[in-house]
Amino acid sequence: MSHQSEECKRLENNIVQIADLHQLNDFEVDSSSVYLFHFPMGRTDFEASRSQEAYQLIYNFCLRLHKDATVSILTTPPEAARLLPILEKCLEFKLWVAVKTTPHTYVNQKGKLPERHAALLILTRYSGTLRHTKTRVKYTYCPSCKKTTKDYGGKKHTYHEYGTLISDVWRDIECNPCEDIEPISDLLQDLFGLEPYKLLQILDLRTCKDLLPVTELPPRPNETSLIKEQPTLFQMSQTLLSPHLANANEPKLESRLLNMDCLEGLRSLPTESVDFCFADPPYNLQKKYSHWNDSMETIEYFAWCDQWLSELARILKPGKTLAVMNIPLWSVRYYQHLCSRLNFQAWIVWDAISFPVRQIMPSHYPILCFSKGEARALPGLQPKNSTEAEYLAPLGEFYCLRESCLSQRQRLKASDRGELSDLWYDIHRLKHNSYRVDHPCQLPPMLMRRLFTLFTLPGEVILDCFNGAGTSTLVAQEMGRGFIGIELSLQYHTIAQQRHEELQQGKNPFGKREVVPDAKNSRVERLPKQHYMVSKKILQLDVKRIAQEIGRLPTREEVKTLSKYPIEYFDNYFIGWGEVCAAARTTGMSDLPVDQADIQLKFQM
Repeated sequence: MSHQSEECKRLENNIVQIADLHQLNDFEVDSSSVYLFHFPMGRTDFEASRSQEAYQLIYNFCLRLHKDATVSILTTPPEAARLLPILEKCLEFKLWVAVKTTPHTYVNQKGKLPERHAALLILTRYSGTLRHTKTRVKYTYCPSCKKTTKDYGGKKHTYHEYGTLISDVWRDIECNPCEDIEPISDLLQDLFGLEPYKLLQILDLRTCKDLLPVTELPPRPNETSLIKEQPTLFQMSQTLLSPHLANANEPKLESRLLNMDCLEGLRSLPTESVDFCFADPPYNLQKKYSHWNDSMETIEYFAWCDQWLSELARILKPGKTLAVMNIPLWSVRYYQHLCSRLNFQAWIVWDAISFPVRQIMPSHYPILCFSKGEARALPGLQPKNSTEAEYLAPLGEFYCLRESCLSQRQRLKASDRGELSDLWYDIHRLKHNSYRVDHPCQLPPMLMRRLFTLFTLPGEVILDCFNGAGTSTLVAQEMGRGFIGIELSLQYHTIAQQRHEELQQGKNPFGKREVVPDAKNSRVERLPKQHYMVSKKILQLDVKRIAQEIGRLPTREEVKTLSKYPIEYFDNYFIGWGEVCAAARTTGMSDLPVDQADIQLKFQM
């Protein structure tokens, strides 16, 4: 078992073959079941778009479920994106989990990004926080140095000996849902192993006649007939250039940074003039951006999103790609808008763990890719120069980034590279302030290098309509691409200009900086720089000692009385009392493998 759930009453499971969705009308529901719909793998966007009647039958079934019911849907990303808006009318969305699949789950297509994940939607009949057990996954270990994949450094005493809390990207398991989903059902049986649940009902739809493959060729969403249906926000040329040919006479856009509203900037650009559009918009989650209302009402927010998405589709060249990033639920809404205008190309999962806000860690950040008409073969998957090819050679799964291990692998010329797919786990967020500038949400340059290498050629034009502090346009300039960066905030626009000037002068705009940025990328308060008389680790372990003596987490007054260190240290060196007690809440861990059979929970609160 690759996971551990606390206070778990493991569910039994029951597999029911569903050959006809009308069977669901007579299916007996109860208050003690969790339901898992197991769809056929390989279902495409076209097939999903023709499944409204099937989805209605599933909706009708969910409508009958008990008020405490939990429903899981295992299928392909395009089908999940089509089905979710229908089920949200009777269920509440909780999670979109990306589950790693085996290399042979999907048929690899030449010139396209290999697919390596399935979508596991989790929804409930009830409102509020998802009810589940506290579940951890085992630590993974570097194949080379045999230490944990992540270097926990001086914080090992604040982590559990078994592993880390589960996230919404499941890479610790791997399965082929065409054949067997036992690794998934096994985890769900423990994850939901709490009252009132007793049974995991697996509704196997793989042979369901209502979901059989469709052989009819799909119409292109940018044909004349569809243009007439969607005239208000989007107009596309009726004569489509071949996606594999370029117009030698078309004027090339000059590289530039625009300080203006994104819609104003996009409307100033010619139709079909950009080779790659990228957007990482404000997520409407109340982050503190400069000059941006990031908590608009949902309807107003998506009406605005529809406008700039339509403009991106207008300026995109035939055969080229638009990529937009957001949280999973918002990405589904983008999907609904874009699939009537462009062709679905890929659902890239960026496994980028974010600030912990729940006991299932948020790590799934989709990069939704659509092409205008038939997509050209991806440039990055064609033979090309070795300089850029390295961006498409991800670090092999579970290899660590410790300097000592990296040096040894290089010295031994060990192969530590993996195969590129649509599951990106090796690109990490910028966490250290010395590599950040004054913007709350900076993307790592490596993410843009991979995207640009995969979807573009040198000399082509890249556009970012939320350019922020300039990561996209800087990488584009470094890689010999043309660029257009649109940014509303004068503050961020000025930072981007300054960084481009640094690049022109031969400086590294992504290098370490001496100045600590004012902008923060998390809700945690920043402590002032200070000299520690005693390390934070020693203080936390002393609090753990006190907790073990009194049998519970101590209060501030108890630490003041029982600790050998002044209470001022605890007040001044930590953000809050939760951080003071971090070590007391867990067991501590080692970065070397442990015999899991011998693990016992030594101390829990």
